[in-house]
Amino acid sequence: MTTLKSMTALETPHLVLREIMRNDADELAAFMTQPRYQKHIAHRLRDGAMVKDFVSRQLAAQSDSRRHVFHLAAEEKFSGDVVGEGFIISHGDGSHEIGWGVHPAMWLMGLGSEIGQALLAIAFEHIRAKRVWSKVMVENVASAKLARRIGMALVTTHENYAIGHGRTGPVDIYALVAPDYYELPY
Repeated sequence: MTTLKSMTALETPHLVLREIMRNDADELAAFMTQPRYQKHIAHRLRDGAMVKDFVSRQLAAQSDSRRHVFHLAAEEKFSGDVVGEGFIISHGDGSHEIGWGVHPAMWLMGLGSEIGQALLAIAFEHIRAKRVWSKVMVENVASAKLARRIGMALVTTHENYAIGHGRTGPVDIYALVAPDYYELPY
């Protein structure tokens, strides 16, 4: 199991992926509560209060060296605004799940790819993952393209995957193993 107490920030061409901070709650709520954003995610935060509770839980977890979930804010370098987020979950035995999200106003700008690539780099290079995987709802064509763009391959489809709040649906699982990650072009 991952035993990191803190996560080092990672810079991409346009973003800084870093641990969530208390003052991120309002900027995260600005997009995480939007129906367009929530359409293809399992854990839906209905309002600003739920986002503040989520941020508080993430802050509390940051001081626990046994934690296995790392939730990161994606801050745009130019504006300093939080325009996306990502997570890494350690499932033990070197297997880590990643996921990403971008403010709908920033879709189609390549920021999702930057977040995805950064999550892979953190998982493989910082946490020393052996395998990284992501679940993508089948109808989420943009995330499926993103997973392939960052080097992940479709490994299986689950027709009735539990996707949260009693819902089930078809989900594709994309994965990448460490030897293949280190062979990816820069």
